[in-house]
Amino acid sequence: MVEVLRAASVRAWPGCVTALLGRNGSGKSTLLRCALGLQRAETGTVVWRNHATFRPRMRRMVRDGLFYVPDRGLAVPGARAGKHFDQLSAGFPESVPLADWDPLDVGSFAQRRVAQLSGGERRRVELTLGFLRAPSCLIVDEPLAGLAPIHQGLAARAIREVARRGAAVIVTGHEVDLRLELADEVVWIVAGGTWVLGPSEQARSHPEFSRRYLGRQTVPANAPPGVVGTSAESSTPGPPPRTGKSGKRLDSSAVPVVPDQSGARWIRARCAVRTWSPVVIPAVKLWVIVQVLALFLSAGGGAGGALDPGPALALAASPYLVAVTVLLTWADYRWKRSALWLANFGVGLPQALLAWLVTCLTLELLAAWIAVALM
Repeated sequence: MVEVLRAASVRAWPGCVTALLGRNGSGKSTLLRCALGLQRAETGTVVWRNHATFRPRMRRMVRDGLFYVPDRGLAVPGARAGKHFDQLSAGFPESVPLADWDPLDVGSFAQRRVAQLSGGERRRVELTLGFLRAPSCLIVDEPLAGLAPIHQGLAARAIREVARRGAAVIVTGHEVDLRLELADEVVWIVAGGTWVLGPSEQARSHPEFSRRYLGRQTVPANAPPGVVGTSAESSTPGPPPRTGKSGKRLDSSAVPVVPDQSGARWIRARCAVRTWSPVVIPAVKLWVIVQVLALFLSAGGGAGGALDPGPALALAASPYLVAVTVLLTWADYRWKRSALWLANFGVGLPQALLAWLVTCLTLELLAAWIAVALM
């Protein structure tokens, strides 16, 4: 077991962009995953909308507007790129349609499957999903990795636009010039801990950050000739900047304004149905397949005998078939690699397992009731 983080923290301010910088293996992705509850930490506290918790749950944060774009694996390989945007609009009515805003020009290949896209095109799709979600908090791990220079600039501009609309944004990566250009606050993760360096201009002048991360040497303004500042004590992490590049005050108690859906229950119910449809439909399809195979086997494998509904009904009511169906649905879930995508809708593996079990049991009871009614 390798200890990566000891005393690390990062804050996201409404309306501003926080850049989490550090060398490869310093723990940037680990810190974000622990904050989201995707990876368990031995200790630590996550404060979300002024509520502290020792065991964060991403599904609860997602309901309040969080969206997480990992460094890879968000888009489902077997699905069309455009289907992701359709599901996003169906699950979140406040999201922006792709037809209204396409910052990375993904509409030209929206009808192609994700597996058929290049690495850069796939990354553009994943970033656009985060932008169009209209989140209150956007966390993007390595947003510019794999993008062409022109798309890096467009992605950086879109990130600033998301922050301008009131979202709290955290980004990581190694494209230093672009990161420092779009960041309102720079956090440096090193030796298992984090230093808040302040605005990008202040971060560039930090001696240790400049020498150990940027690979440069800076001379403090008050240093005598010939002295190069490299001491960690030469700059103490200060408080966060009071205002960001968007002109908004950095207030930890501020809550970004998001569309109010509290008065539209039917909208929330419709969105919930559309959100759970990609989870439930595969279970329904596999249940039908398993039942057909069970009926076929109960008739003697199609050896020419008449179909006897008695053994078939006994097999249909068997809990073993329910277990087989749930297991096959879980295998399909893993094969499609849709875990991260569904997590941004608040659906984790425990919730998916429960949904599959309830779906299969409901179908079993319905099938048994129909069989009894027909006898």
